Amino acid sequence: MPDIVEVIKEQHRQVDELLEEATHDGVDKAALLHEVHRMLLPHSEAEEDFVYPTIRDKAAEAGEEVVDGAVEHHQIEEMLQNLLRGNPDAPGYDGTLAAIIGELRHHVQEEEEELLPILEDSLTTEEREQMGRRFLEATTAKLPEEEHHTKSELYDLAREQDIPGRSTMTKEELAEALGDG
Repeated sequence: MPDIVEVIKEQHRQVDELLEEATHDGVDKAALLHEVHRMLLPHSEAEEDFVYPTIRDKAAEAGEEVVDGAVEHHQIEEMLQNLLRGNPDAPGYDGTLAAIIGELRHHVQEEEEELLPILEDSLTTEEREQMGRRFLEATTAKLPEEEHHTKSELYDLAREQDIPGRSTMTKEELAEALGDG
């Protein structure tokens, strides 16, 4: 069964691999970053909803780290949103991407070294597995949803894929043309 610590670490690795891939030339950076966004948002929400409160309950001294973790989630989300609105060919784009990667790696390191061990040390195997199942439900159930894309984001994806007639399509038609509808 899924242990919460292993589930979180695996999702961290998946996001890091996507971000690393986005640093290479000749890849669809926008599509990779949209995938990162679809993974990170529910991941952060689940951590803030029930993982961080459990850590705080088990180790009150970790309260400041928990608050810092939530703040870092929001900072990374804001930086990622700005990048998603930008043009991958624009000056500064790669620098912003590098900054996000640096922030995220710093956050992951702190979380994995300082917060997750609290769960390992204070929860039973059964409790960690139960929390892992809950975390997977909260994070993977949201991944396929595309309603979170704005029409503008869908148009940008359609432009990248050179879908004909995209300029006259509705949001729903763009989603369908992209295979998301």
